[in-house]
Amino acid sequence: MSTHWFKILIPAIICNSLLPVSAENITELSGKDCRAMTNAGVISAAAPVQCDRLRQVRFDYIDFQGRQHNNGSIIVMDAVSPYITAIFDRLYTLKFPINKAQPIRHYEGDDGLSMAENNTSAFNYRPIKGKRSLSIHAYGLAIDINPKQNPFVEFDEHGSASFKPEDGAKYANRIQFRYGKDQRQGFAEDVVATFADNGFLYWGGFWNTPIDYQHFQVSRNMANLMSAMPADHASQFFDNYVRWYQSCKIRYPTAYAQHKVNDYVHYLESMLNSKSLSKTFTRSPEKVIAAIQQPLQISTICVRD
Repeated sequence: MSTHWFKILIPAIICNSLLPVSAENITELSGKDCRAMTNAGVISAAAPVQCDRLRQVRFDYIDFQGRQHNNGSIIVMDAVSPYITAIFDRLYTLKFPINKAQPIRHYEGDDGLSMAENNTSAFNYRPIKGKRSLSIHAYGLAIDINPKQNPFVEFDEHGSASFKPEDGAKYANRIQFRYGKDQRQGFAEDVVATFADNGFLYWGGFWNTPIDYQHFQVSRNMANLMSAMPADHASQFFDNYVRWYQSCKIRYPTAYAQHKVNDYVHYLESMLNSKSLSKTFTRSPEKVIAAIQQPLQISTICVRD
């Protein structure tokens, strides 16, 4: 693949300013936590990431009645935990309401129960509904936020829609300001940029069918790659991923506004002439690791066709 590269290195001052300033609310899982997750069916020995690669992120949040809480908690992969902290710090600053946020082990791993209680959650070792392939939640690399306000919507062969949770049907109309009605809050549309700026570019609200308004994730290619990498390399990779996106955002603001920024995986695949970065890592891990240790350069490859 031939690509014209601009010789523009990402300034260190920009890179450093993107990193979350505090990790005091990030903790490793205790043996007790891990046993509770195992007993609840949230994790098993077959999971692509084990307890040693997971972190608990605690955060403050404001609920829909404007009350402050200090007990928000979700489980994510270690490499992304500082950015999850940054996301929820930003949501708190924006006064974006969250109903509740507790690890899904409190629901015995039952996603339906968690959604019914409008619970924001992340890690859960489970397949995609109706499929054999694993959900990105099984890697600790997906977040569901305010499921009631941001329901999962499926369509049958006749085009009829069903909603999960069921009372999420009240929010099928995604207009926040409606004539003669109260303003509605907690819509994921308001925070797409916050998640994207911290590495979670992929939003289920962009999908055609099903539509998953509550769901933010990384790509499956990334999930496979980061779970196979040692923790330190996975962290370096994700740091670069966020820096690349932020730098493309600055240089190509129109593409950013239109959600047309290619991610860092595409950049590396172009560098390495690879069709799948995770498969390339499986064959030649040293090749991919060497690539992520190179200084980042910005090019027109930022912009997706």
